[in-house]
Amino acid sequence: MHVLFLIHRYPPARGGSERFVQEMAQQLAAEGHQPEIYTSNVLDMEGFWRHGIERVAPGVQIEAGVAVHRFPAHVLPLHGAVSRALGAVPWNPVGLTAAPPGLIMPGLWRAARAAVKADIVYASAYPSLMYLGAVAASRSGARLILMPCLHPGLEGRSRQQRYFLSRRLIRLYRQAEVIIALTESERRLLVDAGLPPERIHVSGAGIAPGDAAAADGDRFRRTYALADDEPVVTFIGHKTEGKGALDLLNACQILLAERPELTFALVGAPTPDFNRQYQTLSPRVRGRLLNLELSDAEKHDLLATSTMLVLPSCDDSFGIVLLEAWLHGKPVIGARAGGLPDVIDEQETGLLVPYGDVGSLAQAIGWLLDHPQQAAQMGSQGRQRTMAQWTWDAVYQRVRNTFEGEPGA
Repeated sequence: MHVLFLIHRYPPARGGSERFVQEMAQQLAAEGHQPEIYTSNVLDMEGFWRHGIERVAPGVQIEAGVAVHRFPAHVLPLHGAVSRALGAVPWNPVGLTAAPPGLIMPGLWRAARAAVKADIVYASAYPSLMYLGAVAASRSGARLILMPCLHPGLEGRSRQQRYFLSRRLIRLYRQAEVIIALTESERRLLVDAGLPPERIHVSGAGIAPGDAAAADGDRFRRTYALADDEPVVTFIGHKTEGKGALDLLNACQILLAERPELTFALVGAPTPDFNRQYQTLSPRVRGRLLNLELSDAEKHDLLATSTMLVLPSCDDSFGIVLLEAWLHGKPVIGARAGGLPDVIDEQETGLLVPYGDVGSLAQAIGWLLDHPQQAAQMGSQGRQRTMAQWTWDAVYQRVRNTFEGEPGA
């Protein structure tokens, strides 16, 4: 079986949909199938609209049995404004291929339209790639599978959600034989938009249990000179407003006024907004914050020694980092927004707070600190559920079951 995946980035670029596609492709290769990736050479998302951002060399490489085609991404003059203008063009070959954030990859466009003989075309995450996937599937007679990654956001307030559920995109989704949703909330949104329920399959996301096998929390504490009994509150993600990183900075100030022994570890690529707010903090508060970018191994060392993981985000379709925390038996706090309420069972595997409510976030962190037994039970429950439902092997089987059948069946 030849499966062509279209994805905006691919590891070593970090991201949930990137890791998802990598796992699906590598498991297909391990079964003796022929997976192929069409992607960009961009590592950081800002590389799609800014010059000078790190990239890898374009070309074709075989990685774990998967043929990975990396096409160069181009940055236009006045990229954002031009992309928005082109995205408004009603003709799909322009309006969808150049839609924001503007994945300008002529080489990938040409390759997708060249009608490679695939059995399945699996396109993910961005309208431009899903549109090109539909073109490739139509020209090659392949079955089309789309994974929109809707990022449900705040109900009724997400501009991205409104766009991904616009009539234009719904018409595109209707061309797919299978639509992969990450959560039940995402599935309900698609059904409510008029898509056939029988075509929508909930996969969830996953983790590899072996990723935590070599984790050493003591090593992290030695590296950053932390005391053995020092509580560590951890955030992992892109340090944006939507991810809740700015709210967490505000919550840090509240908590450190009462609990000066706390350490906060904020891990991920910073943004200008985050850096500006970070610089306004007092030296005392900054002295209790670890503002980090870590390798995967270092991230697992941190999770192994963390007291909890905090992800007060409205931007996550699922939140794989929650599974990584549960793999280490840690309780989590998430926002009651996006896909997180479908992943966190409140009071069983973690706590939920209203997105943007800094006071509630600080209270939830304090509650877990003050109730270590209940916190440990939540972490243990999270680990059990993760191992039962959300390993990559389990996710692959759910996705693999959608691959059977003939085109048009």
